[in-house]
Amino acid sequence: MSLFHFKKEKIQGFVYAADEDSELFRDAKAGDLITKQDRNPPFIVVNHTLDKIIITRWPGKLYKVEVLNPSKEKDINKGLVKNVWYTRTLGIKILEEVLVEKIFGVNAQQISQVINLARNITEEQVNALSEYDTVYGRTLFAKTWDHWLSSIDKSYVHTAEDHSNTLKFFSGDQSYGSPIRDGLSIISSQFHIRVREIAGESAFFVDEEGEISLQPKWARACEQLLHASMSYESDNLLTKMEKEILRKPFVDVFPSSDLF
Repeated sequence: MSLFHFKKEKIQGFVYAADEDSELFRDAKAGDLITKQDRNPPFIVVNHTLDKIIITRWPGKLYKVEVLNPSKEKDINKGLVKNVWYTRTLGIKILEEVLVEKIFGVNAQQISQVINLARNITEEQVNALSEYDTVYGRTLFAKTWDHWLSSIDKSYVHTAEDHSNTLKFFSGDQSYGSPIRDGLSIISSQFHIRVREIAGESAFFVDEEGEISLQPKWARACEQLLHASMSYESDNLLTKMEKEILRKPFVDVFPSSDLF
């Protein structure tokens, strides 16, 4: 008698495949079977829910999938922490393609537009955004983080810490994301890519901790992008007026955008 019922389970979830490195998923469509030909990493990672998807490259496609042979893959999932939010696999069946914006939650369309603006921003727009004060925006940004962290983890004891520059939160082996899921991380990474296209390495410097950081002008503009996106949190952590304050620099610099 087996103590495990792994082989009887149908594991369904979501796979995000970045356009630049998704050879396995090239031209993939509903009904396709996608399989790795070896048992070596990197494995296909099936996220059980949308809110736990970790995105390191953008853009990409999102698929709802079913794991093909979970009973034969216990070895590649061995050692994962209890209640982990994903399953490693060598093969999946694509059930359907899902709008990738759904990763960001209720206000996915608006957050996706901020990402696109970050990726295509001009230096003139950067200059304009950098002229706005970021002090109160930082306060509201940090406030949103504190309220959100307290709502998802009642035992969280670090709300007094400064979260004004936080993009994503991890606790132990668990990924909590952010109030807009992986949106903040993607906006930051896409802005950095765009900055290198516009200004090269001159827009960066190595800080006191040895980390590569943006020069002040670029950093302030990036903050305004992040603040605007945070105003689209969907848990009512901010008042309507606070959200409008976070968006104001964007309203001014991008008056023709339908984002607002």
